Amino acid sequence: MASYLIMTPPGAPADDERARFIADGFSWPAFLFPALWLMSKRAWLLGISVAVLQILLILLSAFPGGFTAALIMHVALSLLVSLEGPVFLFRKLAARDWTLRSIIPARDLETAEEIYFSNSAATTDAKSATALSSFEWSTARGPDKSGGLGFFEPYGER
Repeated sequence: MASYLIMTPPGAPADDERARFIADGFSWPAFLFPALWLMSKRAWLLGISVAVLQILLILLSAFPGGFTAALIMHVALSLLVSLEGPVFLFRKLAARDWTLRSIIPARDLETAEEIYFSNSAATTDAKSATALSSFEWSTARGPDKSGGLGFFEPYGER
């Protein structure tokens, strides 16, 4: 079961149809094709950097004894991108003043959408949206605006 981070554009209500659902978990496409996955998510500079690093690792594997080292570093790079890629997308949107509205554990995207929009419709009708849905998560933590998400935290709590 994955957790879905629901983010809405700046100034948009909680039940906006432009809400982005980001699965916070392992991503197979990011593991298999890290550079292409980053570029498809419009992280151009990071994607090009990973592609250059992958090419350098391929060249390293041609040296005697370098194959094992290159393979281990390539798997580590792929794991880093596949585990931290969704959090990178979250931080990129938070930097553009998108608001984290909710975190929903669900089996798939359709279930997460159903849970979120049914809850946001109920709170809109009741006019009691004072809890998590109206909290400005993008300014909850310090300058990194991460809200405690990710594998590597700058404040060292993990």
